[in-house]
Amino acid sequence: MGAPCFGGRGTAAPPPTPTGAAGNSGRRPRVRTVRTSPRGVPTLTGGPPVRRLTVVLGLLAALLLVAGAPALADPPFGVTSRVTDRVDALSSDEEQQVQQAIDDLQTNEGISEYVVFVSGFDGVNGEQWARQTAQQSGLGANDVLLAVAVDERHYGVHHGTSVPASDLQRVVGDDVEPRLSDGDWAGAAIALADGLGAGSASSSGSGSGSSSGALTALVVVGLIAVAGGSYLVLRSRRRRPRADRQALPATERRQQPDPYAGTSTEQLNYRASSALLDLDERVRTAQVDLDYARSYFGEEAVPGSAEQLATARDELSRAFAIRQELDDEIPEDEPTQRRMLAELLGLTDAASARLQAQATALNELRERERTVPQAVVDLQRRVADLRQRLPVQERRLDELRRRYASSAVTSVAENVREAGVRLAAAEQGLELARQDQTSNQTGRAVGRLRGVEDAVGQSATLLDAIDRLADDVTRAEQRVVAVRGQIEADLAEARSLVQSGDRSGLQPQVARAQAALGAADAALRPADGSPGDPLTALRQLEEADLALQQALSVARDAQSQARRAAELLDQALLTARSTTAAAADFISTRRGAVGPEARTRLAEAQRHLDTAEGLARSDASTALGEAREADRLGQYALDLAQRDVGRWSQQTGYGGYGGYGGYGGGTRGYGNPGYRGGISPLGAGLGGLLLGGLIFGGDHHHGDWSSGDWSGGGDWSGGVGGGDFGGDFGGGGGDFGGDF
Repeated sequence: MGAPCFGGRGTAAPPPTPTGAAGNSGRRPRVRTVRTSPRGVPTLTGGPPVRRLTVVLGLLAALLLVAGAPALADPPFGVTSRVTDRVDALSSDEEQQVQQAIDDLQTNEGISEYVVFVSGFDGVNGEQWARQTAQQSGLGANDVLLAVAVDERHYGVHHGTSVPASDLQRVVGDDVEPRLSDGDWAGAAIALADGLGAGSASSSGSGSGSSSGALTALVVVGLIAVAGGSYLVLRSRRRRPRADRQALPATERRQQPDPYAGTSTEQLNYRASSALLDLDERVRTAQVDLDYARSYFGEEAVPGSAEQLATARDELSRAFAIRQELDDEIPEDEPTQRRMLAELLGLTDAASARLQAQATALNELRERERTVPQAVVDLQRRVADLRQRLPVQERRLDELRRRYASSAVTSVAENVREAGVRLAAAEQGLELARQDQTSNQTGRAVGRLRGVEDAVGQSATLLDAIDRLADDVTRAEQRVVAVRGQIEADLAEARSLVQSGDRSGLQPQVARAQAALGAADAALRPADGSPGDPLTALRQLEEADLALQQALSVARDAQSQARRAAELLDQALLTARSTTAAAADFISTRRGAVGPEARTRLAEAQRHLDTAEGLARSDASTALGEAREADRLGQYALDLAQRDVGRWSQQTGYGGYGGYGGYGGGTRGYGNPGYRGGISPLGAGLGGLLLGGLIFGGDHHHGDWSSGDWSGGGDWSGGVGGGDFGGDFGGGGGDFGGDF
């Protein structure tokens, strides 16, 4: 997660119906308008007088009801206390009750809850606002932030990686949201603490408590009786389900500029018709080419092509439907025609690009066919070299296991065995490719060698990861002592401030730093005398430093804070790079078993790491926050990926990560005869392995013809390994939010 966030937007009026929607002849529907009187007072026109009066009274009631609230929304900011109330949502008694619940949660579960009440989220959704506020506040792995926009009726939640996402979502959905809907702000905060602490999440809370003052309540009470109900009905009628709003095309949400403004409608019409006919022919030709490629090169050589062709067909069908609508007996006005023609051309362009990528990939296969003999020789040499590295890396892995805790080496614990399995599969593929050459089926050999190349690349990645981890953990071990000394000095400074009476939010942060320091010591020197985990210790020291920087930020000037951030940035980048690289290697070599959530977290971790490295010289403070976020997301991605592989192994019977048994079991899998429980690659069938995605890339339709796996020309040495993560994937994580 950078940590995970859930998000949503609040109540919004439905977007205006666009002029010239398809099928209405471009006629503008009648709408209610607002004009301004000479004195600047808005006056509704176009409706019955009684209805206009009701609406005006309702709006006036609404204005009075929110008179005591701040007029401006709040941008994300760094919080300095557990309860931040900028809109007087809580009474003093309620704030004490919330603080007590938060303290109990900290004492019993070690989870720090932060609650923020503001007027609005300054134009961003709850998820983003909570995430940005958590980042600016330096919240860590054991922290939860609940942000509530009281006037906008949005909320957002951010949680660290150590807080179970499933439990949090359940508590928020079952206990927090109902209280927010009732305006029970204190009850919502207490319910969150109780739910996370496995307490009574169904307690009623402390009640809602008015914040607008007795005088305002007396003024508006009569008016509410007359018009408040009308306002609420009007507000509810203006609500639109989020799914409906999302389903509206972009052209109905906002006026789009004409992408063909310099082209006449007649020329645009001709261009659209020509593009449609051309695409129809290309789809037919692509099917013939695909059928030929399957029969000549083999199914494994053209993964994802059928799905891409099906998508192009769907785009063609939608384009034909638009053409039919333009040609039917109901005429459209010119703006509507242009919009529909632009949509048609967008579909044909997308489908044509998809088919062109497929044609390019097929041409590359034909080019590779000419180099099959040399490719076999080169891949045999690479397999032999990697075979020689297996015992060397096994010894290095054993040394890491002796020196460090299992948690330090878990990401590479199975790498030697996994590399051996892949090399066995590669050797099988090479043998089959040689047989294809002998029988003059070089096209079939192309597909086999593509899989062999991927297996060889993954084997190299697995073995290289052991070397990189050894370097990372050694550097972390060397830095721990110096970093700990710096934190001890900061801790002494913070304690002196507390003792001198400057207690502005310091004590909780000091306690948090002391706890993190203790966790770092336990990770580095376990009580039972077993080996330690320097990377985890360094990460815990960063958590301690984060708490101390929050505590000392007020006392220190900006220059000293920037200098301290620069000092801390090196170790933060070290842990972030190590964690992100470990997650990337793990996912890229087990793609067939890893789902979208882990890939999404990895992509986000890499984005934050890139940002941190880009800002390292110019803005150390921001870079430090980005590096810590990258480390947190990378660790979360690795945890999710390991969970996915473990679950996949149980479902398929593959020993995989954390066990024995080779690939699969039964007739689906691969194993190395030299490993307990494996089956001979010669008896399994490489085609099934490739198509099943157990080694060579998982769901091929995510890599398709235009992916990096196929780009880069006909060179056999290119395009090995992982591919891109993120982009096309969604999923939950450490941030969420919604309406109430």
